[in-house]
Amino acid sequence: MAESFQLHVVTPVGEIVDADVVELIAPGVDGQFGILPRHARYMTALGVGELHYTTTDGAKEILAVAGGFAEVSKDRVSVLAQTAEDATRIDVARAEASLQRAEARLKEPEEGSDVGRATIAMEKSLARLRVAKARGIKPTHQPIVTHEMPIPGADDE
Repeated sequence: MAESFQLHVVTPVGEIVDADVVELIAPGVDGQFGILPRHARYMTALGVGELHYTTTDGAKEILAVAGGFAEVSKDRVSVLAQTAEDATRIDVARAEASLQRAEARLKEPEEGSDVGRATIAMEKSLARLRVAKARGIKPTHQPIVTHEMPIPGADDE
């Protein structure tokens, strides 16, 4: 059996992954980093993107992650992420809507708008859509339809 290490991914919502893996590729704030068994101790902040890992049985897995930290020891990687989602938990329609909103904000930013926040929202949406696509989940590409609901008592003014 190939050498492995324990991968533990946790978010504020709970545990996402607890598996023996043979390799990990994750988005750091300064770019992607890779981890193999018996890696030197290492700690880094996570960026936004895809976290890829290969289990000891050869399965290749992928998560959309954003923010947090990764701590590496000789036989364990602990990822404390602000968000981490596998393809089955990604709402593709919601990710597409978020991407459209972020792109619109960046295309024509309003005075006082937070361009940095819109950029991060766009990166998160793109990561979610790439993870969904990697698992064969097709984008909906349906336009967002909104309806104005009357506010009770608003006509009384």
